Amino acid sequence: MILSGETNKVFFSAHLKADYPVFFRRVSSVLGQYGIVVGLLGGTADYWCRDYMPIQVGEDRFVKYKYSPDYLDHPASRCYVTNVDKAIDQLDITPDRLFDLADIVLDGGNAVKTPSHVIMTEKVFIENPGISRARLISRLEDAFQAEIIIVPWANRREDPCGHTDGMVRYVKGRELLLDNYSRFALSTGKRIRRVLEGKGYIVHELDIPYAVNSSWAYVNFLQTANVIVVPRLGIAADQLAYNQLRSLFNVPVEPIPAPGIIRKYGGAFNCLSWNIKTACQR
Repeated sequence: MILSGETNKVFFSAHLKADYPVFFRRVSSVLGQYGIVVGLLGGTADYWCRDYMPIQVGEDRFVKYKYSPDYLDHPASRCYVTNVDKAIDQLDITPDRLFDLADIVLDGGNAVKTPSHVIMTEKVFIENPGISRARLISRLEDAFQAEIIIVPWANRREDPCGHTDGMVRYVKGRELLLDNYSRFALSTGKRIRRVLEGKGYIVHELDIPYAVNSSWAYVNFLQTANVIVVPRLGIAADQLAYNQLRSLFNVPVEPIPAPGIIRKYGGAFNCLSWNIKTACQR
């Protein structure tokens, strides 16, 4: 399994560079300081390339899926559904490197990888009602070559995306970082923790001793082999989050100001990026 902490190239949608040039320059500068190459994706319809780009699981293996999110399934939003083939065609990813789950609806933000698992919310079942749960899990595990862990999807009205990358992230060994659910959704946090600990993980909760509306953004950091980039929200909780991330990870943690897009649309740095491990540093 190729993990985020092994990646050395980060892509962003060309729309992000055009619409948020200050943020793009800042994040590109930080990544460049640590030897991470930055690329642009053309042919995209929105900024959130994590959700539609294929998921790398091996040096030459990417899992492609059907990108058809229900939260964009209405007339005013359908124009923001990216034709993934157009984006992939501009990259050096040949068809033989793609494992295509053409009939399975998934978002890349709902696939948090660890060395032996992929963590998803139960929304994946709701998005694929025509496939039995057992069959769906079997096919996903065949594609990812890893066991699938399903965690609860709560607060569905407030969280229509149902993505795990703002809930939990892999740290190292058997360690995970969980949003500070004990401060705003205690029962949900207990349910998620129970599932993850049942698989043998040590779960660290984000160490912010009070509820923060955007605490998920600290969990939705951009992780590479050499640096982690985390949003600066301009609130007191920023420093608490940075301190904990720096204690958990063995690479530098660099905060940069969060662009207005985070507050406007509810996605942070992992959502805005697509990072891979590649031998081709172009």
